[in-house]
Amino acid sequence: MAAAIFGLVLLLVLTRPHRLNEAAATLAGAAGLLLLGLLSPLQAASTLASQWNLLLFLVGLMLTAGLADAAGFFDAAAALAARSARGSGRLLLLAIFAVGALVTAFLSNDATALILTPVVYTLTTRLRLPPLPFLFATTFVADTASLTLPVSNPVNVLISDSLQLNLVAYAEHLLLATLLAVAVNAGLFLLLFRRQLRQRFEPSRALQPPRARAEQRLFGLTTGGLGLIALAYVAASLARFPLGLVAIAGSALLAGLAALSGGLQAARVKEHFSLTLLGYVSGLLLLVKGVELTGLTAGLVSSLLGFAQTPATAAAAGLVGAAVGSNVLNNLPASLVLISGAHAAHLPEPLLRPFLLGSLAGADIGPNLTPVGSLSTMLWLLIVRRRGLEVSARQYVKIGVVVTPAVLLTAGIAIALGFH
Repeated sequence: MAAAIFGLVLLLVLTRPHRLNEAAATLAGAAGLLLLGLLSPLQAASTLASQWNLLLFLVGLMLTAGLADAAGFFDAAAALAARSARGSGRLLLLAIFAVGALVTAFLSNDATALILTPVVYTLTTRLRLPPLPFLFATTFVADTASLTLPVSNPVNVLISDSLQLNLVAYAEHLLLATLLAVAVNAGLFLLLFRRQLRQRFEPSRALQPPRARAEQRLFGLTTGGLGLIALAYVAASLARFPLGLVAIAGSALLAGLAALSGGLQAARVKEHFSLTLLGYVSGLLLLVKGVELTGLTAGLVSSLLGFAQTPATAAAAGLVGAAVGSNVLNNLPASLVLISGAHAAHLPEPLLRPFLLGSLAGADIGPNLTPVGSLSTMLWLLIVRRRGLEVSARQYVKIGVVVTPAVLLTAGIAIALGFH
């Protein structure tokens, strides 16, 4: 019964019949578990309380991204990328990869998809360039670069908390994998879109109109605030301090700076805050807990690790399991299932860490295979279609099939070598 409810909810989330709200689907499924006695109210409350860090992180992240967008930070970053490309389409693609990787590293993949995508569309149309290569770069780097730091993807927060990793241990296993994965992704894009990228553009078209003095002050204060938040994230990751508290404090700092400059735009910030996302994540947490209590997640992980006798093969099992699961279930529920199963199966420490770090890489990079693998990709597709560009699932998968396996293999080998 628990598995049937879980499967039905995921089907509703992926297909969205009659534009059904994702949060409504997951919370209804969680309510079903409670009504059937498969999850007690105490277990539900305990599950949500145990994930306070993740939920606070999501709230702080949405507010931070909205405040940065209202200050014009993303528009300025895209304009800087265009000017640095000096009229070359190839260099502009690489510059967008660099900007996307930096935004993803400190503001998460969802922020890159949600905010940078419309900015890149506006920039490329202003420069009279074919927008699709650059828009695809935005969504692919959002997932590939989300391996960078614990704050770069909500999945990373979940797994880092589960393993109690500090930044040094995280970087020891994943930094090289991240750098290689982004480089391979960018290189394959240069090859795939080589014809469209031959076109040159006039850099002066990327110039922004002059800002009013108040806008300049808001932009300067916000940029400085974002720098402080980035440093705070790094320091918190080193000390294993809860990232949710840093995210909330960071958003409060930006709001204070915006109010100080007289440029606080509450309505625009509100556009980036989604109760639906919080409801969706909360419902998923409860659904996975209900399935975990039946023993299904432990059995799934045990079957995945049937051939894994070493840390390297455990990392490979986690990577493949999360990559496949992400494109079937979406990466957040797939990660929750694997984390739950790994702990329920009482994996020994020599296998637990490589398995979950492999899962992290699979859940971060694997979603690039299809347009339903991660929330950030689904957001990207919605934004692109709203701008009149029809990107079919087949068109997306044609690129994903070429790029994603190569990037996954690169990251997997780097992670496995770290445990050699």
